[in-house]
Amino acid sequence: MFCAPLSAQTWAQGAASFIETKGASPAPAAGYRLPWPQSARLSGPTDRYSHDVLGGIPRWTDLGLRAQPCATCDQAATGQTIRLPETLVFEDTGPRLWDVTGDATPEIVVVESDLRKGARLTVWSYDTSLTRIAVTPHIGRANRWLAPLGVGDFNADGQPDIAYVDRPHLARELVIVTVKGKRLVELARMGGVTNHRIGESVISGGVRNCGQGAEAILANADWSEVMAVRMEGARLVARSLGPLARNSFSRALACR
Repeated sequence: MFCAPLSAQTWAQGAASFIETKGASPAPAAGYRLPWPQSARLSGPTDRYSHDVLGGIPRWTDLGLRAQPCATCDQAATGQTIRLPETLVFEDTGPRLWDVTGDATPEIVVVESDLRKGARLTVWSYDTSLTRIAVTPHIGRANRWLAPLGVGDFNADGQPDIAYVDRPHLARELVIVTVKGKRLVELARMGGVTNHRIGESVISGGVRNCGQGAEAILANADWSEVMAVRMEGARLVARSLGPLARNSFSRALACR
């Protein structure tokens, strides 16, 4: 029986077999749609894509999901595992359960990379099967990656948007996208910021709302300052929150 969210589990260097949802799934509200996604994992480490920017975390072939099938949780867990074709891998620190469609049910957000065309951001949904419902275009070149940041309503239209950094080691561009049909449509883009260093197994920063709308929290390009970025009209505007120091990101995300 599967009732509660699984605790986060991570890879072990030299013995990695899977990496699971980082953090718990949000609790279902009254009248939630069934089945309710509870946990997602990447598995099937592969060496078919040699790009290695995540501190030894391997690339993966499989995405699996477990879901709560009933309100009383007295039935066995439901779920599915899918395998990517030979031309693709999952290249990420773990799948995320985020509501990015505004239906109050979590979707799965994860980075996929094509062996020739590089990374893209993808959104998967689970009803009776795992289905890829929206994507960004691939960056366009092998060994080029993007780092998801968080989700929030950046343009104040009542719908969630996704923030990520396009090529955090090279282009260092914050991008805001939203789900429209089967695409993740770009709303705004701004350079000069980043959320990941080559070789680190974590993605830094996130998205906060301290009462004045969604803000992306990340570093400036040389990792000397913590930045808060918001949308004003159709453009992104950044301001410094001060020098980058220990706990700077967690303090900023807690609105301190």
